[in-house]
Amino acid sequence: MASITCSTSPVAPLHSTMGALLIGVLVSGSLWGVSAVQVYLYFSTFYTQDTFRLKLLVVFIFALDTAHQVMLSHLIYIYLVSNFGNVEFLGVVTWSMIVMVLLSALIAVTIQLFMCWRIWILSNKNVYWITPIIIIVVASFVITIVYFEKSWSLRTWTKLANLSNISRAVNGLNFGGDIAITFAMVYLLRISRSGIKRTDALMNRLMYFCLRTGLLTTLSAILSLISISVWPGTFIYITFYCALARLYANSLLATLNARDQLRKSNRPAGSSLFSNLTFSGMDTSSDTNLDSDTNPISIKQDVETHVHCDIEMNSFAVNTLASTSPV
Repeated sequence: MASITCSTSPVAPLHSTMGALLIGVLVSGSLWGVSAVQVYLYFSTFYTQDTFRLKLLVVFIFALDTAHQVMLSHLIYIYLVSNFGNVEFLGVVTWSMIVMVLLSALIAVTIQLFMCWRIWILSNKNVYWITPIIIIVVASFVITIVYFEKSWSLRTWTKLANLSNISRAVNGLNFGGDIAITFAMVYLLRISRSGIKRTDALMNRLMYFCLRTGLLTTLSAILSLISISVWPGTFIYITFYCALARLYANSLLATLNARDQLRKSNRPAGSSLFSNLTFSGMDTSSDTNLDSDTNPISIKQDVETHVHCDIEMNSFAVNTLASTSPV
């Protein structure tokens, strides 16, 4: 999660301060709309299927996401309406800006720990995989809380400039955590491939999905870190910061909602258990002569074993990677 920082530089022109802030609020508002649709789709599809804990997680994240958007709306109204024409107020940090930092931290740590749980399950509860990632995630959250506590009593960008090193530390840890989570998920999915064509295709789709959702939050975090370092006297970094918490929420909701599509794509519509089997190199014409020593029962058992293994692997992939229900 990016953190709010400041500069000792004079107030920059409006297009790189209030203009950048306004763009960030508009983008964040649009992404909040996407989150609302995702929540509706989730409860429409999985309300009777998922556990109470998982539904509570979705409600909790959406509540934080909504509160985050309310803080954004408040601060843009204070700057552009309540204090319209008051140039001196551009140097003041509103309380809603600081609260937004705390909400972003809560959203990020909750979703990153959820991703850590998925890695824990996928790695067969390997502590060597999960421990370093949890340390990074928790460290980022703790440092953000320290930043929030120190900045609460400060109300100008000039005074907040003394906390810029803490802000950069949070950005760096958040970037590292997102990269570690994405790498771990993709690698563990890759080594989980079974050699069965359909299962491997599902694993490839899951790897692509993890890369797509993980890189979005990573890209937003790194752009916020770069812009805060290159243009410290502007609000350009807030454009990316505003979207970061929303991208975290949407990544969680998209992961949960993707389960239905993954299950549907795993088996063609209208197909039966054995309808998708192909027998390469087997001649089924009427003049084919089977070896008299071949046992038809053993052939049937081999086919059923292969299909059963395929189904179990696909079910494991979908349920383990996209659900919090124990496998």
